[in-house]
Amino acid sequence: MKPITYLIIIACAGLLVSCASVPPPELINARQAYQHASAGQAAQLVPAELHKAQVALAIAEKSFQDDPKSFSTRDLAYVADRKAKMAEALAMTAAGNATTAKANVDYQVTQTEIVKNTKEDLAVSERNGVLKSEQLAAEQKAGLDAETRRLKQQADADAEAQRVKESTEAEARRVKDLADAEARRLTTIIILEKGKKVVLRGINFEFNKATLTNESETILMRAYNAMVLNPDVQVEISGHTDNVGNQEHNQILSLKRAQAVKNWLVQKGIASNRMKTVGKGKNEPMSSNETDEGRAENRRIEFYVQK
Repeated sequence: MKPITYLIIIACAGLLVSCASVPPPELINARQAYQHASAGQAAQLVPAELHKAQVALAIAEKSFQDDPKSFSTRDLAYVADRKAKMAEALAMTAAGNATTAKANVDYQVTQTEIVKNTKEDLAVSERNGVLKSEQLAAEQKAGLDAETRRLKQQADADAEAQRVKESTEAEARRVKDLADAEARRLTTIIILEKGKKVVLRGINFEFNKATLTNESETILMRAYNAMVLNPDVQVEISGHTDNVGNQEHNQILSLKRAQAVKNWLVQKGIASNRMKTVGKGKNEPMSSNETDEGRAENRRIEFYVQK
């Protein structure tokens, strides 16, 4: 079965689930990244890497079908997105290498042709005896000048091919480093240090409400474990929103969301007097509110360790 057909089947299956839940942004991004990679050179140049991306996306789609609200779906979709972009970057590297190799072959062929043509021209001149020494010298000089220009053009082309190759390889390394860093972040425990802020990424709420979603359970448990491991720590739980809606509404909503997190931790056994809540509304954005991604980052819960 072709990869595109396979994805269409998965997407159709996903539509049945989407009646109850919209796919998370990470899964949408992963689908788009795979489609973009498979439509390019990756299928011909790095089919194994593209297949890895396909498998990773299939796993994320399966997770979404099984439990649309699972936090694991976002993690798996993010990994699929990174693998698709990695396959595309590696295909760009392979294409750059092929361009450099072809340029070298063309250079050798041209050199051979130049030598051949020069020998033939000299043989004809000697046989006919029609060229004077001054004319020969002038022609040779003109040929050398032309060859100098050609060699310079070839050198410039080689330098550009090398630059493209190095740039592509650097981008591939950057994508890999980002993927590795994100994988480490997803498995790292929350560390509470006095005077430090911790952004609890992954804590989400129902639209325009202070009701925690089921997918927030994973991050909330990490926050709970951190509070248990640091029994003397006191934290300020702050809620933040994007800039959609008026200031007063966002202020109230952000405070209620911070209180919802505190209540969850109190129910798990964390002493209420170790936590206080504040609502920051839209006053402290982390990213631009001009994009969906930026607004998603601004809707967050933070721990500030006071003691």
